[in-house]
Amino acid sequence: MIKAFLSIGAFMSFGMSMAQKSISEPTGILNGHTNDVIQVVPNAKFTQYASSSWDKTIAVYDSSLNLIRNLSAHTLPVTAIAWRPDGNMLVSASADKTIVLWDSVWNKSKVFEGHVAQVNALLCDRSNKYIFSGGEDRMIMAWDIASGKNFRKIDNGQAVNALAQSNDSRLLYVAGNSPQIKIYNLTTSTVSKTLDGHSDVINALAVSNNNQYLLSGSNDKTARLWDLKSGMQLRVLPVDCWKVTAVAFSMDSKYAVTGCNDGSIKVWEVTTGKLLATIDGKGQYVKDLCFTKNNTQVLSAAMLKGSTDYGVRVWSTGIEPAKLMALSPKVDSVATQTIDTMQKVPAAKPQLPAGKQLPKR
Repeated sequence: MIKAFLSIGAFMSFGMSMAQKSISEPTGILNGHTNDVIQVVPNAKFTQYASSSWDKTIAVYDSSLNLIRNLSAHTLPVTAIAWRPDGNMLVSASADKTIVLWDSVWNKSKVFEGHVAQVNALLCDRSNKYIFSGGEDRMIMAWDIASGKNFRKIDNGQAVNALAQSNDSRLLYVAGNSPQIKIYNLTTSTVSKTLDGHSDVINALAVSNNNQYLLSGSNDKTARLWDLKSGMQLRVLPVDCWKVTAVAFSMDSKYAVTGCNDGSIKVWEVTTGKLLATIDGKGQYVKDLCFTKNNTQVLSAAMLKGSTDYGVRVWSTGIEPAKLMALSPKVDSVATQTIDTMQKVPAAKPQLPAGKQLPKR
């Protein structure tokens, strides 16, 4: 359940105009984790959300952000998660170098082994047949879900930070420890094109649901919007922070959100590049972000600085009163009883064996 939430009056008021909003406090913090949160990801229909953590677990939430279940199989922090597009399976990866497939009733159904260092990124292709993974070992691997076997390995030449794919299943977008976004042709396992514009390491990628845009976030203090069809850079979003560490699109592709290592989060209108809201998440290092289905909230996964109040943060976005009233669930619903709620207690960072690499911060 959410530990804190706005009054109904406050909930209605934050979307009363499209003018830029300044937000300093989350509307709630989700139960489910006892350590820093690394990633938060919606399923294709934005009806369920999953988060991963340094506490070695995955938490799954329903559309009202109630905790459904905690999943545990990894022996080290869970560094990446992804939903299969049909929503029937969830995939998780870890600093323990393994990838775990969870079925629709949350049983561990398969374990994929092949990486020799922590896995940083996961992606399920739109055919619901394959998983792609990328890690600190520089390898991009393709896995067959049915057999559990790895059928392709690509040496990226550098650690893989993020993976993305559009509706063109032949292409895979890869971000790593360089300023270039590489586009791999999966038929030939070679780089067919690069997107050039950033001047430093690229940390995050996202493809819009309408398959028109790619969004990237970098250590060069910018997020950049790209046209998927032409590969041209459409816009530079002046995020103005030290490192842009997280990016995401809304379900309807109208909005984008960026997050930084200084805790700042910004909400943008995609077609105009207009800044709609600035969220001051002081005391956090934002690791990942996603919108909720109706665009009125953003969920953030973060490493906390000087706090042990662990959990996914829920933030208002200030988007459109009409849609807010028509689509939002009742505020009281976020305080209902949940299943398998974990007790919120401070926890020490997991101790990694000698030679293991910590998940990227």
